[in-house]
Amino acid sequence: MNTGMTVQPGARTPAPSAPLHPYGRWLAGYQGVLIAGALAAIYTNLPIYLYVLDASLLPKFIYFGIVAMILPLMLVRYRELGTYLASPFAVWAGLLLALNLIHLSSFPEHITLAGIELIDTHGEARRSLISTRVQYIVFALFLGFAVHASALRACLAVLVVVAILVPCAVMLDFASPGLLYPLDTSGAVFGRAGAMFVNPNLAGEAILLSFLLACAVLGPAWRVPLFLLAGAGVLVTLSRAAIIAWILILLILVYRKALPTSALGATAIALGMVLLYLGSFESYLHSRQEFDDASNNILSRLNFFSSYSFDDDSSEERASVIAASWEVFLQNPVFGAGAGATHFWSHRGSTHNQLLLLAAEYGLLGIFLWAWLLRMLWKGLFFEDRGLQYATAFMFAFMSLFTHQMFDSSSYWLATFAMVSSVHGAGHARRAGKPVYRYKRQEMLT
Repeated sequence: MNTGMTVQPGARTPAPSAPLHPYGRWLAGYQGVLIAGALAAIYTNLPIYLYVLDASLLPKFIYFGIVAMILPLMLVRYRELGTYLASPFAVWAGLLLALNLIHLSSFPEHITLAGIELIDTHGEARRSLISTRVQYIVFALFLGFAVHASALRACLAVLVVVAILVPCAVMLDFASPGLLYPLDTSGAVFGRAGAMFVNPNLAGEAILLSFLLACAVLGPAWRVPLFLLAGAGVLVTLSRAAIIAWILILLILVYRKALPTSALGATAIALGMVLLYLGSFESYLHSRQEFDDASNNILSRLNFFSSYSFDDDSSEERASVIAASWEVFLQNPVFGAGAGATHFWSHRGSTHNQLLLLAAEYGLLGIFLWAWLLRMLWKGLFFEDRGLQYATAFMFAFMSLFTHQMFDSSSYWLATFAMVSSVHGAGHARRAGKPVYRYKRQEMLT
């Protein structure tokens, strides 16, 4: 058929326009607002932060609300639902969900002692923990479908805002303790900033993850100032794992050309200024009376980067629970000690290590789940830039050594897994020779 258009030899054929979905702009707009709102809530820790400010605002209200908004999308995009349920992440999450449900059903509601039937309060608390874990996994499954069924990339721009907002809020929290939440809030570490996450370690993780995800819609030049801002936020959390991860992510991204080489120089200058004023910072801490109780902990963390010594209380506690969790695994190597076991033992905290938690609670199957997830993140096609994909997989593997909450209350981890393990992303489109639309109307109609 003659269209009246002449194509010059060697010229690139224009990319075809994205097909219109039967429900058109309304569905595209609904999907975009839904995903953007969900990501903003998750990566700012809004559900839990509101609960900290007002105990009547339970986190599940927001999570269940997001799930309720995804349900109509499932009905309209039912064809994609079947494909999604067969995707690696959905199968992985389904296995983890089934495993927790099996453990949940194995706890008796009552125990008998000296012929008297009593309520098993220990089992009650453990059931509650597993039930919460199950809800987070289900939420991640729903969010994963919303991302899977959408070709939208522009909605990820909300994570650029989050990647700016969270480190700024963390720095504000450090400068003005008690401004964002009461100082006696459970999980707060006085002298270290956590902002909406309260706990500084969680804040450091979320800052790095939101930075990596925001890079999906930013060019390399814009990533450098955002990376430096993320580093400033991570530094005031004084989370050693997050600070080391920040530096290693820089090396990965520069090596893979996801960040320009100039980022090395900019980071070196920034760290040099930090070291130059380190003595003044220590004097500042001693001058602030409200930091008296926390100054020893802060200074021991600063000394770690000069002496590499692990002589503070936090390091000693971590070493103790790591040894204990390894012993639990050796005692139950095949099936593990059961879901939630490491939260109800004689130690004050859990494993502080996600891999060891999975090994201790689920045995060899737990180790398999960890390795499978790492492979999915490494092989995923969410990012067009493979450097960002590898950096996110590294973040999971590295931070697994320092946190045990990835499948519990830290919903931003599960959300990251659901998105980055996707096989339907910008990277998939590029490899298939399809056009990748960003901030264009065609994208909103796919």
